[in-house]
Amino acid sequence: MAEIRPFRGVLYNADKVGDLAGVMAPPYDVISPAKQDELYARHPNNVVRLILGRTGDGPGGDRYTRAAEALKEWTASGVLVRDPVPAIYYYTQTYHVGGRKALTRKGFIALARLEDFGEGGVHPHEKTLSGPKADRLKLMQACGSNFSCIFSLYSEPELRINRLLDEASRAVEPIIDVTDDDGIVDMVWRIDDPAVLSDVRRIMEGKSLFIADGHHRYETALNYRNYMREANPGAGPDAPFEFCMMYFSNMDDQGMTIWPTHRVIHSLEGFDPDDFLARVSEYFDVAEFPYTEESEPSARDRMLTGKQAAEGGDRSAFGLHIRGRDVYYLLTLKSPETMDRVFGDSIPEVFKDLDVTVLHSLIFDRILGITQEAQEKQTNLVYVKSYDDALKAMGEEKNQLVFLLNATRIEQVKAVAESGEVMPQKSTYFYPKLLSGIVLNVHDRTEAAPA
Repeated sequence: MAEIRPFRGVLYNADKVGDLAGVMAPPYDVISPAKQDELYARHPNNVVRLILGRTGDGPGGDRYTRAAEALKEWTASGVLVRDPVPAIYYYTQTYHVGGRKALTRKGFIALARLEDFGEGGVHPHEKTLSGPKADRLKLMQACGSNFSCIFSLYSEPELRINRLLDEASRAVEPIIDVTDDDGIVDMVWRIDDPAVLSDVRRIMEGKSLFIADGHHRYETALNYRNYMREANPGAGPDAPFEFCMMYFSNMDDQGMTIWPTHRVIHSLEGFDPDDFLARVSEYFDVAEFPYTEESEPSARDRMLTGKQAAEGGDRSAFGLHIRGRDVYYLLTLKSPETMDRVFGDSIPEVFKDLDVTVLHSLIFDRILGITQEAQEKQTNLVYVKSYDDALKAMGEEKNQLVFLLNATRIEQVKAVAESGEVMPQKSTYFYPKLLSGIVLNVHDRTEAAPA
């Protein structure tokens, strides 16, 4: 179960770097090559040089070695400064979604004791891939640091922690107040009042944690811990590598938003749209929304309205577009018992009402013949965040189908994680993403994690 600790975070020194917005970056796994170039040009101390350095930018070994050298240089020159006393870092993000009034997601950054999945209170909800974990492990071995937070959820309907941190933050000035590239206002307060820290730790004690984002980083931290245990057999349970830096957010708060991730299917040999629709109609009610160039926006809106109306209901629904056809389709599962009838006990009960399971197991695997292995390797599959980009993908000749999804609900994430199962990749997209560069956890190998 959750064991959290304050820590002496390493932060950017505004007196040295100027506007802190210039040194922040998105998470490494959403940085495109073009964005990487932009961040490199934005500031010579941008955190991208630590979390995702270029593969060939000059002498000095590989990107991991260069990250370690940059960390050492920036620390020596005062660009990065370690806080003098242990603290937790109250982190809020204020944002807009779909023209609605501003929402604020609240959470705090602290250390969490690492626990193996299935043996404690830390639960994943999505599958991971080996490639990203190997990359992140090399970075941790070179730098001995957590440069980005793992994003976790906990349940506390009374919102006591949020109220404690709201009150504590009113007594101090924010140490970070930046607006990121997406217009999101990111604010951070250093909370080091011993009474507040004690209360937060007491409330969190024994709670389950559900990883929302950063599965690869958490598993990497476990691998690094095991590597360091072998190298340091006498280090003890409070060694820095027994903990990882984590952002904790209350899933019962109203500031939480999950976006869907849409699926584009490409390069299927022998794909026949008519045969596909005939097979789909065995399991789904199929509504058609034909359109002309002038009526396309209206047809799209009617399809999306139908899809969204199914959200929270007992029947999965997907928007569908097929390349070369001026028609939008709405696929609605004929009966909530369909998954039982088709798959019986071969799929856990907690999965059977998940849109992503219905799509991946029934449509991708059974109807289209895209195996689970091919799905994990993304052989015929591309993930796309926005409706516009998903539908625009149909302009590429190799792309054949696009499926538009509803977002996974927070209670579904919790149920799957508690069951010990994991969802297909890209089942959730928690918005907004956490900024990298807010605070770093640089292991001081001369001291243990604060008790």
